[in-house]
Amino acid sequence: MAEMMSVLRFLLLLQASSLVFSVNLSTFRNLYARMPELRLSAPPSRVVSNISTEECARTCVEEAAFECKSFDVDNLYRTCLLFNTSYEEGQAFLQESRHVDHYRSAFEKLFNRLPNHVITVAHKRKVPDVSVEQCARRCIFEMTFRCEGFDYEPQHQNCWLTDLTVETGGGVKYHVGADFYERVLDGPVSKFVNYGVGSLPVIDGYQIYGKVMFGVTLGACAQLCLTQTTFDCSSFDYSFSDRACHMSQYIAANLNGLNHDVMPTYRVVHYEKKGKYLNYFYPTPYTIVLGRNDKILTRVKPDRCARNCLEETDFVCRSFDYQIQNGTCLLSAATGSDVGRLYYQGQQQAHHFEMKPFLDCGDVLTDVAGDFASPNWPRHYEHHLNCTWHVQVPRHKVITFNFVHFDLGPQSANPCDAGVDRLVITEMTSHGLVRFCASSPMRTYVSHSNEVALQFITNDNVDAQGFRVFYTGDWPCKALLTEDNGQIASPGWPAQYPRLLDCTWTIQAPTSAKVFLQFSAIDLDGPGFGRCTEHYDYLEVYDGDSPASTKLAMLCGHDPVTSYTSRHNVLLVKLKTDKHVQRTGFHATYRFIFPTTSTVSTTATTSTSNTTANTTSTTTQEDPEVQKMTSLTAHFVEPHRDVRREWTPSTWSPSNSTPHYNFNAEDGGAFSGPFERQSSPVSVLFVRTMWTLVISLLMLLVLLIVVLFAVCRHYRKKFPKKRNIPNYTFTDEDLSLYEKETLTSVSTREIDSLTYKFHSDPDPDIAFSNPLYESRYPAPSQNTNQVAYTAPQSMTSFPR
Repeated sequence: MAEMMSVLRFLLLLQASSLVFSVNLSTFRNLYARMPELRLSAPPSRVVSNISTEECARTCVEEAAFECKSFDVDNLYRTCLLFNTSYEEGQAFLQESRHVDHYRSAFEKLFNRLPNHVITVAHKRKVPDVSVEQCARRCIFEMTFRCEGFDYEPQHQNCWLTDLTVETGGGVKYHVGADFYERVLDGPVSKFVNYGVGSLPVIDGYQIYGKVMFGVTLGACAQLCLTQTTFDCSSFDYSFSDRACHMSQYIAANLNGLNHDVMPTYRVVHYEKKGKYLNYFYPTPYTIVLGRNDKILTRVKPDRCARNCLEETDFVCRSFDYQIQNGTCLLSAATGSDVGRLYYQGQQQAHHFEMKPFLDCGDVLTDVAGDFASPNWPRHYEHHLNCTWHVQVPRHKVITFNFVHFDLGPQSANPCDAGVDRLVITEMTSHGLVRFCASSPMRTYVSHSNEVALQFITNDNVDAQGFRVFYTGDWPCKALLTEDNGQIASPGWPAQYPRLLDCTWTIQAPTSAKVFLQFSAIDLDGPGFGRCTEHYDYLEVYDGDSPASTKLAMLCGHDPVTSYTSRHNVLLVKLKTDKHVQRTGFHATYRFIFPTTSTVSTTATTSTSNTTANTTSTTTQEDPEVQKMTSLTAHFVEPHRDVRREWTPSTWSPSNSTPHYNFNAEDGGAFSGPFERQSSPVSVLFVRTMWTLVISLLMLLVLLIVVLFAVCRHYRKKFPKKRNIPNYTFTDEDLSLYEKETLTSVSTREIDSLTYKFHSDPDPDIAFSNPLYESRYPAPSQNTNQVAYTAPQSMTSFPR
């Protein structure tokens, strides 16, 4: 018996240790939810001293002597108390305690909830009278089989464990009164939200599906959608009956919701890709937080709604509800646990998304833009933290930190006081080490260098909300540049610069050097070509350290790239923009030119047959570019020669009325005659060559215009002009695919031109029509480039 218990403990430890890898966790702390200033009334089963919260969570997960269900952390004495019970079981209760935090398990976060759906009726095990959290825990630590999920009946508190996945179980089934919890795993399917039984609805005249594949697995279908290049795949409908993958550029919100009138024999499930910001949230389809909406946004897409929640500054947004029918986003400071529970919305298709906690305690961030938050955000941070984030962007750029929220609790007169929680910002600049502590309210900080370290330190006293920050690496708007071989550019370059800029860059070289500035791109608002005025966006270059110095140039529009060199060691560049038109701005490089030393020697030579000539040679040590230009100049400039030119007119004869001239080969091949200068044959030939090239180019240009006109006229007759149907517009910056008005206001010709817009032959396994509805909406016979599929007999009656 003892040997059996040892084996079971070993298996439990092995299962717990592999838990981190199976669910892709970055910390054991993710498995528990913090309940501040509360403690469990039961006696602890084990006490561990002088460990952190993360170490305490790991100890609870890996405990093999008993089943650790919760733990307390005494922040004053840094003690961890493990319990083999929880307050949910009713054997103990929670009581207030100032320096103690209670941590209950949160294994339900390892599952995706799909309300009013079940996966099977053939379950592996039934566990009665348990909560959802207890059921999730039983599934995670199940030893006799690999538990992939469970069905849960809230009314009867029955837990049904299963080893079937959505794919091996043949999809999910709609069932009122039970919820399916799908285990979160790695893989392509994890990049999508499972919305359960349903499919995208049909709209007459539109091709809903861009590509259809048969005989593929669910994972392969998700991978095909992620790697699709012919169109932007945003969702797919997967039919488990015939293993068919229907990929689409539309999501349910584009088409006013899903079609749920699907016969059970088809077993069709709808999946939608998670956007960049939607990955920060737990999805719970068909549920809402009732009556706790703090801000409402209309005509936005789900990913934009998630971004608004993350960037909300008026309050701490913890969740949002999204209404598909009209694209409404409802932000909330509460979650389902704050209001008691989430409310099921039936077929109204309103979905709930709860923000995941930020658990990373420090990181190395090298992306140009990113974000991070205090641990446990959007809830209060923990005690005894020491986290450091190292942010690094490319050289020549600075970092702008935008704090969405900043609250570190009670502060003293000195923000760096060791007795309070503090955020220490450190960076190395050209002036030395800069180190200070952020104070409330902290909104924006712009660094002086491209590397910044932010250290977050907390003690065992009062905790607070914490901070949430977004950062971006950008070109500085004002800077003193003292390093050689640098770059400057307008903020945002090569993207558009902001409005109402007033930027100055002071480039300062050592006292004995000069500044050489070379523009590589200039794109500003204005006419350019030297006609710049203060009524446009303009760029000024001054030969000094202030606008009172000599102005070297005023640039605007698309002025040609040029270079400038200062007379002394300072050059000032100034950019000013208005609020009207923004372009890409400018980019320039600079370097320092240092003085050179030279030695001059003169050699005099005397010739008996010619006049005395003086030859001077110079040996110079200078910049390689200067040496290159000097060598080129010396190569093309002929040394001065003082020679005697004699001419003798030929004998005058009636047949030759033009005097003859002698050619003196000793005089460098020069003609000698009655005139000092004659037209150079080389210059005449150059002029004739240039005129020939200009005339040839003009003839080619005229010929090209005629050909283009003929081609355009031919294709305009062959393919009539197509007009787009107005889309349902959104307030966010991304292009929406919502329909603004019904198709009844669109002519048949416009629908035909939009439906059959593909003129190239597709691959044999691709159909630009929907096989499910092809029998009801056959393609016109005149579209010869369309590849049609014969729908299976079982699909011809797919209901709308």
